[in-house]
Amino acid sequence: MKFQFPPRSTRGAVLGFAWSQVALVMAGVIAAVVALNLLVAGQRGAAIAAMAGCVLLVTLGLLRFKGRRVTEWAPIVAGALLQRRAGQSDYRGGPYAPNSVDRWMDLPGPAAAYVWLEATAADGTTQIGLLHHRREKTVTAALTCYGTNLILADRDVQAQRLTDWAQLLNILGSEYADAGLIRWSVTSRAVPDTGNAAQRYLVNRAVDTTSTAYRSLAQLTAAAAPAAQRHEIYLSVVFDIARLSGEIADAGGTDTAIAAVVLDRLTGIEAAVLEAGITTGGWLSPRAYAAVIRTQFDPDDQEVVDLRASTAPTGDAGPTAAGVEPRLAGPIAARTVGWTTYQHDSAFSRTLWVAQMPRQLVAATWLSPLYMRTTCRRTVTLVAQPVPAAVAQLATRREKVSRAGDEVTKRKLRLVRTAREDDEARAVEQIDREQAAGHVRYRHALLVTVTAPTIPDLDRDVRSVKRILSRAGCEAIVLAGEQDQAFAAGALPLARGLKPARGWSA
Repeated sequence: MKFQFPPRSTRGAVLGFAWSQVALVMAGVIAAVVALNLLVAGQRGAAIAAMAGCVLLVTLGLLRFKGRRVTEWAPIVAGALLQRRAGQSDYRGGPYAPNSVDRWMDLPGPAAAYVWLEATAADGTTQIGLLHHRREKTVTAALTCYGTNLILADRDVQAQRLTDWAQLLNILGSEYADAGLIRWSVTSRAVPDTGNAAQRYLVNRAVDTTSTAYRSLAQLTAAAAPAAQRHEIYLSVVFDIARLSGEIADAGGTDTAIAAVVLDRLTGIEAAVLEAGITTGGWLSPRAYAAVIRTQFDPDDQEVVDLRASTAPTGDAGPTAAGVEPRLAGPIAARTVGWTTYQHDSAFSRTLWVAQMPRQLVAATWLSPLYMRTTCRRTVTLVAQPVPAAVAQLATRREKVSRAGDEVTKRKLRLVRTAREDDEARAVEQIDREQAAGHVRYRHALLVTVTAPTIPDLDRDVRSVKRILSRAGCEAIVLAGEQDQAFAAGALPLARGLKPARGWSA
């Protein structure tokens, strides 16, 4: 079974140009007219300056840099400079955090408004971690999932799994979108497998480390250490409290009511995931959720956290409970290094945005090299937002009308139509047919976060990841000037990373 992703749309407001580009070019034309008038008036120096301004404005309007227009870079650069000017590019947590109380996690950046909601499953004992974003009025939860080998399965099994996954997407984008679901994400991270219990037991319990017997056992347990990485998959869902306000008010309007309403949705989502043939490990508890976030910020804590999970608490004097205390999930320190690197506790990270999916026909396993041929610590996150059916239809109709108008204008001006424009037009028609067949339209973003202990290691690992993505037919761009926000979106299972939709756009 083959798939083809639609090309990223390059259509703007007028003949492929955005309004900001049109404004800069018009300003350049006005500057050229002023330069000619000044030259006629004999003011040669002022005319040269005006002409230089004309060239600069037209260049800024038409130039693209690293996959974006200069006008798109302007707010990013301005925001990064203001952030550094205000001293907001450095973060101090732990004892220096402003909200060191039980409900707050002290996360940096836009994730600072998250607080924990107390939630207990229907069995009365299982705790479920719910993150309430006070400013955005959302609630987030994460479901542990376990993958199965799709590559070795026969074609019928692969086709059935893809069909089941498509049905799950439709359920999430229709039934649960109407029930308050606004975003979801699939986060897959690869971390070093520290599960060699025999080696850990020998190191911690050996008395004589100089004997021949110890050296022999040490070599044996070291050889038994797992060479592969451990892959963890989380399905994160985000609910809008405003859409659930009626049920929450009927339940009492308190935080307990919010948790009860959201838990009802989570039960149905887990059942839908199981029906799609995906094995689940339950919704993350507060300590497990905090452990994932903590080890993303401080990879050196991974072995300690894994050790807690392998030992059961036996009382006040016994081992620590599995996971991490929820209020300690955030980093001790974090800062932006340069324009393309984010430093947090014991590591450096760099997030790439996959701006263009493969344009050619690819198999369902087209992304498997990124999972199987990378040895670095990396996190792949797909963030998706279902578009309401009415908005999707209006957006598609507007896109078709705009393209038809552009085609008429190009014929009048005798402009050439490129092959990419043909592909984009066919993609719009395909999306229209899929929507007519009942499929849900999604806004989405694919992010890859690479983490390493040093910057040279990070540069090497990022080059390796970009090479693999390029071979897969993708175009990956480092999110310069946005690495702090990109880390929260790409490395943490919080289902962030999509800017709000505007008007009838989809």
